[in-house]
Amino acid sequence: MMSGRSCSKWGKKSKRVKRFFSEFGFRLNIGAAILLFLAYLAPFVPPDYFWPLAFFGLAYPYLLILNLLFLLFWIFFRSKRILLPLVSILLGGVNIINTYQLIPSSGTKAQGINVLSYNVHGFKFDQRAHRTDNPGILGYFKSTGAEIICLQEGLQFQMKKLTPQGIKEALPEINYFHFATDSNYSDLITLSKFPIINKGEIKFSGRAVLVIFSDIQINNRRIIRVYNCHLQSYSIDPDDYSSIDSIGSVSNSRQIAEARKISYKLRAGFRLRAFQARRLADHMLQSPYPVVVCGDFNDTPVSYVYRKVRGNLKDAFVESGFGTSNTYNGVLPSFRIDYILANQNFELENYRRDLVQFSDHFPVRCRLIPKGSPITK
Repeated sequence: MMSGRSCSKWGKKSKRVKRFFSEFGFRLNIGAAILLFLAYLAPFVPPDYFWPLAFFGLAYPYLLILNLLFLLFWIFFRSKRILLPLVSILLGGVNIINTYQLIPSSGTKAQGINVLSYNVHGFKFDQRAHRTDNPGILGYFKSTGAEIICLQEGLQFQMKKLTPQGIKEALPEINYFHFATDSNYSDLITLSKFPIINKGEIKFSGRAVLVIFSDIQINNRRIIRVYNCHLQSYSIDPDDYSSIDSIGSVSNSRQIAEARKISYKLRAGFRLRAFQARRLADHMLQSPYPVVVCGDFNDTPVSYVYRKVRGNLKDAFVESGFGTSNTYNGVLPSFRIDYILANQNFELENYRRDLVQFSDHFPVRCRLIPKGSPITK
C-alpha cells in the first residue's frame, strides 16, 4: 500500500499537472477566441480594403468547432474559464444562425412559386453521362416543379437540348427565358413560367456579364424582379488541386510557389467579389419591384459579400432550412455558397438542397410566397 507521504507527493504532482494543462489550455483558448473574433469582423471589413480577414470568415466553421472543444474541456475541468469560449461563441450568434439550422421547419401554405437556383457547371457532368439521350438534368428540373429557374455557368452552344430554348421546350411549365451570352458562352439563364416583361444586365469592367435581372409579371397585380448572379470565383483549376494534394511530396520551394499562387487567387477573388457585391446591392436599392436574388456568390454566410448582398433580405435557408446545406460539390472543403434571398414582401418556405450529381454544385430551391393578394396560378 502507498504510504501517506507517497500519497501526498502524488497528489501534489497531480495538481501540478492539472494546473499546467489548465494554464496552457487557457492560453490556447485565448488564441482560439481571438481567431474567432477575427472571423466575426470578416463580414464588416471590405476585402478590397483589407483582404486577410476574409480568410478567417472562410475558416469560421472550423474556428467555431475549436472553441466548442474548449467549452467541453472547461466543462470537464469544472472551471470558471468556461466563460471564455462560451462568450466567444455567443458573440457570433447571428453567424451560427446563418450557417446552421438545428430545428427542421415545414411549409404551411400550399400556394406559392417554386424557385430553383443551380450552378450547372456548363452541364459537363450531365454531358459525360448523356451525350445522345435526353439529358438527365432535364428530368431533375421536371421533378422539382420549378416555375422560376436560375442557372449559372450554362453553356449554350453545341447542346441543342441544353440551350435556353431547348430547356424551355423540355419543361411544360416554362414559357419564357432570359440569358446573357458572351460570344459562344451563356453564363446565366433565367427561365420562367410567368411572362418576363423586362430584361437587364449588370456588367463589370473586364469581365463577362455576372448578373442579370428579369422583371417577371406573376399576375395582373404583381411584378417581381429576379436577380440571377454568379459572382467572381476563385479560379482554382484542377492543377491547383493537385498541388494541394502533393504537399509534402515536392520541394519546399515549389510548395511555397504553389501556396503563393493559390493565395493570390483567393485574394483576387475576395477583392473582386467585394466590388461586385456593392454594385449589386446598390442596383437592388433602385428596383421598382420586390426583389428575389438567386445565384452562386462564391462566398460563405460569414463574409462581406453575403452581408452586403443580403442586407435586409430574407435567406431561404435561414427561414426554412435544416442542417448546414453546404452547396459546393467539388474537391475543396464544402461550404454554403449558393443562395435564394428575397425581401420582406415574401415568405420563404420548404427550402431544399438536392444532392444530385449533375455539377460541382448542389441546387437549392424553395417556395416563394408573396404577402398580400394570393398568386394567380
